[in-house]
Amino acid sequence: MKQFLRVFLLFCLSCTLYTTQAIAFAEQDYSEEQWAQMQQQTQPLQVSSDAISWDVFGQTKSEQICTVDEDGYDFCYDNPTYPETLEKLNGKEVILMGYMFPLEVTPIHSNFLFGPYPLSCPFHYHVGPSLVVEVNMFTPIDFSYDPIKLKGILRVELNKETDVFYYLDKAEEIY
Repeated sequence: MKQFLRVFLLFCLSCTLYTTQAIAFAEQDYSEEQWAQMQQQTQPLQVSSDAISWDVFGQTKSEQICTVDEDGYDFCYDNPTYPETLEKLNGKEVILMGYMFPLEVTPIHSNFLFGPYPLSCPFHYHVGPSLVVEVNMFTPIDFSYDPIKLKGILRVELNKETDVFYYLDKAEEIY
């Protein structure tokens, strides 16, 4: 009986895999109202009034620059043009509200990425570099899937190796 169940389950699985089609979303497949609803669901986190809006970070424009390094390898990076609003906040204490994207598989984190969207993939944060802040905590905190609020010193600085545009240093979680 066990052998029959195994064969039957394998048959069902193979039929499902063979007949399942990939689903893709395209704007032309939806009415204007449906497409607007889908886009609204993918808006950045609405932050409290004391936190910097992610729209401010989103104003950073970037241009890809490609060069050849000293070993003869191609090297490309995004070169940001920061809005005046962010340049004025460089080196100042700010409040950010967003979602953690851990860089290590541990329950407690002192260094992680931070952004306006919840975690959707364990390997890559699916937003451009203008919407990602690298956080360096003063004291490590527990990982959370929920949005959190952090206070720290904003550093507006390009890291060509990691394509990070901003840092939040000496950060602390606030409630």
